[in-house]
Order: sequence, then structure tokens, then C-alpha cells
Amino acid sequence: MINIKQIQNLIEQIVEEKDLNEGEVKEVVLYALAVAYKKDYRHREERVEGKIDPINKKVEFFLVKTVVDDKDIEEQNIKFNPYRHILLSEALKTNPNAKPGDEIKIPLEYKDTFSRIAAQTAKQVITQKLKEITKNSVYQELKGKENKVISGIIQKVDSKAVYVDLGKAIGIMFRSEGIPGEFYKIGNRMRFYVYGVEKTSNGVEVYLSRANPLFVPTLFAFEIPEIAEGIIEIKGIARIPGVRSKMAVKSNIEGIDAVGTCIGPKGARVLSISNELNGEKIDIIQYSDDPIQYVLNALSPAKAVSAEILQKRTVKVYVTEDQIPVALGKNGQNIKLVAKLTGWRIDVRLIEEPEKTIEGGIAEADSLDHHDDSSKSESSESN
Repeated sequence: MINIKQIQNLIEQIVEEKDLNEGEVKEVVLYALAVAYKKDYRHREERVEGKIDPINKKVEFFLVKTVVDDKDIEEQNIKFNPYRHILLSEALKTNPNAKPGDEIKIPLEYKDTFSRIAAQTAKQVITQKLKEITKNSVYQELKGKENKVISGIIQKVDSKAVYVDLGKAIGIMFRSEGIPGEFYKIGNRMRFYVYGVEKTSNGVEVYLSRANPLFVPTLFAFEIPEIAEGIIEIKGIARIPGVRSKMAVKSNIEGIDAVGTCIGPKGARVLSISNELNGEKIDIIQYSDDPIQYVLNALSPAKAVSAEILQKRTVKVYVTEDQIPVALGKNGQNIKLVAKLTGWRIDVRLIEEPEKTIEGGIAEADSLDHHDDSSKSESSESN
């Protein structure tokens, strides 16, 4: 027997346990009851809907039919289904405002008991529909975190990926998305960059990264209010994960020191983020609309004597001999980061021998490997 109080309690229980919208849960329960009603008392082709009558404290059921114009059936050769259609001439007898395409709800005989099979079917419908709603709810919530920082607990580590408990879903960080040399211990809480969220047959998959270049500015925006509020703007980022990053910033308010604000008192702010990135060194540089000045700023900590713009989007930089190893950096890391950050081809020359190229002294704007979402394709291999 249908008990309205029990139904309401069931709805509230599901809402609380699964953290779902009460209206959606109510629709699912009524839909399941309508399925049970149809299974016991109506034809399988019919469409039945349920509705709670708050006054009489009972669930009412209705047969739903679509209004079809009598003339259209003859002229357009429409196939009339008596279980799902009602002729306009018949609909007008009960509803003078009815028109083709409208849905007419016809009250059905009240029933408050169902067979065991119908009840089992209703239970299965509720289970399946709630899974779909939960999946959609989780997807929408996590989709909103795309391109943002998220925190999670390391749940499992294997040769292909690190699996992270995000609360409502398990995030996947493929090995190529991790910081080289970083250790991931089960049970540890860490932060990640969400670069993709997809709905799959297995549920919601959240793709995580700690190597993505955008993880660095996203962390800064998360930690530094001036960036989140738009007072300071991040203009560019170039990164070698776990080794070094260069980030260009500018102030949108006169008198605010963008570089100093990001570095923080005694370097506290940048140090905090560096520690988050397994000790990765972060150079904060002042952005400039002047390409030469931008390149010279980005070349820091190297100090250049001068620079000039050449054809093929190249900036030639002249330095003293003692500044060459600083300008190039270990394994050419500094010059490559400068080229990637500024978008200019960098050609470092010795001021005393300006016509002579230096080994490793040229870096293209795409000298670093591009970071993309291709690792999503690894998902099928890791499952």
C-alpha cells in the first residue's frame, strides 16, 4: 500500500544520503511508481505519470496522450496509436482549448497496491535513475573545476598512473602528468590542476596534472588575492616541470609592484608555491609591451649589455662572457624558457664577438615540448 509519509521520508533520505536535488529525486520516485502502476494495471505502450495530491495525501496517476488533428491523420497519413494518441475531436470534449501537439492527462482509477514484480521493477527504476542523476550531478560539479586547482588524497599508484580520491570521484594523473622525481605516497593529500573532465560509461573521469604549465599560474591565483581580484595579471608562463618556471606579471593598478607582490615578504609567497611544486624554481618577471625589454626581463638572472630585433621574429641579445652560462642556464634551460615565454626566437651572442654564434645560444619560441591533453588517450590503457 502506498503511504505518502513513507514516500516523503524515502525522498528526504535519498536527498540526504546522496546530496541530490529534492525535486529531481521526487520525479524519480513518482516515475518509478508510474512504471509499477502501468505494469500491473495498464497496457505496456501507454504513458502513465504519477503526481502527489497534497490535499488528499495520495498519489494520483494519469494516462498521458498526445493530441492529433483528425485531418492530419487523413492528409499526412499519420500513424495513429490509440495507446499514445487522442483525436482532437475527442480532446475538445474535455478541454475546449486543446490543440494538436498538446498533451492531455486523463485521470486513472486510484490504486495503492502493487504486485511483487511491479514493486521490484519500481525499485530497479529508482536505482538506475538515481545513478544517472548522481553521475550528472558529479559531472556538473567537477566540470566547474576544470582549469582550476583541486585537492585530493592519493589512493593508488601504479606504473601508468596515480589515482586520487576527490571525494565524489577518482581523479587520474598519468605518469606523464606528474612532476619528474616527485614521490606520490598513498594517503598523502596533494593539489592538482584539472585539465579535463569527461563523462564515460565507467562514470565521471577527472584528468589531473602537476606538470601542466597552467598549474603554476593557477596556484598563484589560488594563493595570492591580488591575482584572483585582477589587480595583478599573469601575462605568460613557461615551465620545465620540477626544474624551473618563468612567469610574467603586470600590475593593473599604478603603484602596485606586481613582481614584489607575487614574491611576497622575504620571498614567502613564491617559496610556498615552489615547495608545493617539489622545489621547482620560479622566476617572476615584469611583463613589458616592448619586446626587447620583455626579453631582457625574462633573461633574468642573466644581465645583458644590449639587444636588438632582427627578422624572423628574432631578438639578438649581447652579453659579457661571464653572463653566458647564466643566460643559457643548465642544459640551455634558461634560454629555452625565455623563448617560450616571450614567443621570440632568442639568439645570445658574446658582446666581444657579435658575429659569432655560441653553442646552445639559440632557442626557438617552441623550444620546449608543448603540453597538451593527449594523455587522456591513456585512460583506456590504464583501465
